[in-house]
Amino acid sequence: MKAKALIAVLSLSGILFSADKVILKKPPESLKKFYPPASQKFEFLSNMYSMSTAFYGINLNINEGNWKGAKEWALKLKKTYIETSKMVPEWKDYFKPKLADNLVKAVESKSVDKVIEASKKLGQTCAKCHADNQVAVKLVYHFPSFDNIKIEDPVEFMELETGKYMKKLTNSLKALKVYLTQGNVEAAQEAGANFIERARQLRSMCSKCHTNKLSEEVIVGKEFEGHLNKLEELLSAQKPNREEIFKTLGSIGMSCSRCHNVHLIPALVQEAFKK
Repeated sequence: MKAKALIAVLSLSGILFSADKVILKKPPESLKKFYPPASQKFEFLSNMYSMSTAFYGINLNINEGNWKGAKEWALKLKKTYIETSKMVPEWKDYFKPKLADNLVKAVESKSVDKVIEASKKLGQTCAKCHADNQVAVKLVYHFPSFDNIKIEDPVEFMELETGKYMKKLTNSLKALKVYLTQGNVEAAQEAGANFIERARQLRSMCSKCHTNKLSEEVIVGKEFEGHLNKLEELLSAQKPNREEIFKTLGSIGMSCSRCHNVHLIPALVQEAFKK
């Protein structure tokens, strides 16, 4: 029973949210030096994994009756915890080094009850920091920024920032829908051609980050190109089939959604934190 209680206590280092809201706080400036582009080593994140592993190492060894092994992991946890507490000065109040020392002493006492209590108190400091900061940090530092990515507009022949390019792409799509609904075939064909050209150009943007062609293929690969080809064919007809065009646009939109589901929210959060 006590072993199970220990497992439950050690899980406290996970992220916590209230039932009705999540508040995102802008990550402190000093955290930047531990993430790309300043560093490729992810030192802060690495320490998080090290502490999580150490917590479990204590748990695992105590459950097996190996108190010596549990102490070794407790000492590793204390060392990393104290080291991490100094990495981001803005977060120093989240850390309670004394509690890490108390956990080592609890393991040395070989008392499961004392380890449970010490683990609970130390784990709560981790849980508090995670609840306040983990989501924002992941959105800001675990997703590449679009700031330095530009794309050549094949319609107006000018290099644009990603946000501005996506705006023109979207406006081309909207113009196609508007003209098509109004029955203005010639204008719809022109807007549609612009949209298709801009949509095809997206692959050049994706390839700047997605060096793995398989991930690129999922969003703007053969399926996506096939839908664009079909749209192009439908628009070239003397009397374009409006129903089929809207159906094909829906299929294209599914590819857009897959990309947005991965990239849009992080990009919006990053942009908001700059203001």
